[in-house]
Amino acid sequence: MPTFNSDNYAAQVGSAGASPAAAYPLAKNIAGKLRYAVIPYALAGTEIANDIINLVRFKVGSKVISSLSRIVCEDPGTALTIDIGFASNADALCDGAALTTAHDVSFTGAASVTAVAAQYIPVDIASGDEVIFATVKTATTLTAGAKLLFLIAYVDE
Repeated sequence: MPTFNSDNYAAQVGSAGASPAAAYPLAKNIAGKLRYAVIPYALAGTEIANDIINLVRFKVGSKVISSLSRIVCEDPGTALTIDIGFASNADALCDGAALTTAHDVSFTGAASVTAVAAQYIPVDIASGDEVIFATVKTATTLTAGAKLLFLIAYVDE
């Protein structure tokens, strides 16, 4: 029976006697205290496709962890689909979250088409990408005042 190794395991095995940071490359990428940006937003009810909702500003070097981030919402109306990202990649954190009823959606959950292995690796916030925003992809008969709560996990060293 064959045995397969993750990149992290291969780095650990191949670096006997190396410093802990070198032996655990993925752990090094997320060192620091895990925090959550808690961002409430009430729908205006007039949002349409391609509108931008600025959510939060992180400092350069922060690491956003999509797999621990989510959206909790009241029923926003008939249909609301959003992407979440930043200037260089508007759907880097969440792609196609369907907020069609009152519920809780993980950035990398079944409702998001970015639920791939790459989304489980922290995203480094680079210069020019400090503002995290949601892009409205579809909006049909939105309910003014319906509340959305964005919970964005990050490490800020």
